Amino acid sequence: MSFRLDVRPSVRKKMAAWPDVVMVEAYLRLRERLAVDPHGCLARVTKPFDGLVYSFSMVDSANRLIEHFCFFHVVYGADESSLAVVNAGYAQRFGV
Repeated sequence: MSFRLDVRPSVRKKMAAWPDVVMVEAYLRLRERLAVDPHGCLARVTKPFDGLVYSFSMVDSANRLIEHFCFFHVVYGADESSLAVVNAGYAQRFGV
């Protein structure tokens, strides 16, 4: 069963400032991984957000010395068949 995914406008605005390749990959992973298997993707953490977080990292295809990290604060909808992405964070690491 696939969950309905709601990415809040404030999150979309944050993601629009990310590098294009990262933004596209983030939307793909949210729709194709998180919405399909949230129980396998979400972790309960206190940092960077206190709650359920979906995160991933990826190496930049143009510069292999750059690693991108994306974090999404996710809450289950009251209907238990939807997910809301309520906050997002992004960071880069340069070097080996």
